[in-house]
Amino acid sequence: MRRLRHLSASDWRAIDRVLVGAIFVIAELEVAFSDAIEGPRPLNALLFGVITLSLLWRRTHALLVLCVVLGGLLLGQLVLTAPPELFAAILMLLSAAYAGGRHLEGRRALAALAIAVVAITTVAVIWDPDDIFFPVTFFCIVPWLVGRTLRNHTVLARELAEKAEQAEHARAEEERRAIAAERSRIARELHDVLAHSLSVMVVQSGAARRIVARDPERAAEAAELVRETGRDALAELRHLFGPVRRGEGEELSGPPSIARLEQLAARARAAGLDVRVEVEGTPVGLSPGVDLTAYRVVQEALTNTLKHAGSVNASVTVSYGAAELAISVEDDGTPGAGALDESGGHGLLGMRERVALYGGEIEAGPRPGGGFAVRARLPIRSLVPA
Repeated sequence: MRRLRHLSASDWRAIDRVLVGAIFVIAELEVAFSDAIEGPRPLNALLFGVITLSLLWRRTHALLVLCVVLGGLLLGQLVLTAPPELFAAILMLLSAAYAGGRHLEGRRALAALAIAVVAITTVAVIWDPDDIFFPVTFFCIVPWLVGRTLRNHTVLARELAEKAEQAEHARAEEERRAIAAERSRIARELHDVLAHSLSVMVVQSGAARRIVARDPERAAEAAELVRETGRDALAELRHLFGPVRRGEGEELSGPPSIARLEQLAARARAAGLDVRVEVEGTPVGLSPGVDLTAYRVVQEALTNTLKHAGSVNASVTVSYGAAELAISVEDDGTPGAGALDESGGHGLLGMRERVALYGGEIEAGPRPGGGFAVRARLPIRSLVPA
């Protein structure tokens, strides 16, 4: 069935030609060699040949083809060979009745069924008045119902496929909006970081200009500071996407930083989450963007734990390595309770966007013993001791 759905219109036309060709050959052979033929064989060959060839248009003109088939068979019953005498005539009738149910809509399909019932009943009455039920049921109603069932199944499958495609487009659009919103939020926060750096540059450059004549050494130190600050600021600017707009930020005493991890844990404890914080290695000074990203990863993971797992135990581990910062946030909730499902929320999506922005990696998923874990690694670009 799945293979049939992938056949093109040209494929179906080829199949129809083969089917009609086979019926045509059977009909002409029966007319040529059957002893049941009545009337001139050329006229029988012409009549049943025309009826057979009309089946080539059964997909596009099903009602007209059905009328041609039924009219031709009725004509054969009256003046030439009776349809029940030829196996090919039964095949023509089955094909036309099936096409009436398969390719016609609404009232036209019902009209085709009614015409077929009347015509077959007429032929049956003429041929054998005692046997009307069998030909009407099995040569007319049954193939029509088969065609109708397949049509309804096809329409339903098409509607489901369209709905699934619409849902996929909606999900992709929602994800795109979430990414755009997260990038906008990152840009606003980096704007605060860069504003501080640029302010330092302006102040130091002004000081260097005032003292360059009387104290060149101090002016050189100020110029070096301006250079270092500008280099850091340019590194952050490379990560900005689009125009930066100032929005509503968090009310914090200073910019968000992984150094404020205890404050973040304290707020989570106040909300009912038992959080244990552990810092491994020697803390080093991080670039503002990496520092902010590390903070947001921990914040998002704890928020997700509160939202999905409730009041459980959680641990936050921050490890300073030689070239990377490793972050691990784990909870002991029930399996899947803290899961970050991308289809149901955008927490994981936002964290991945942030971490990827700075060349890091993040993993999130259920823990083997229950609960949920979020682990991220961020490259350390500045190794100046904190």
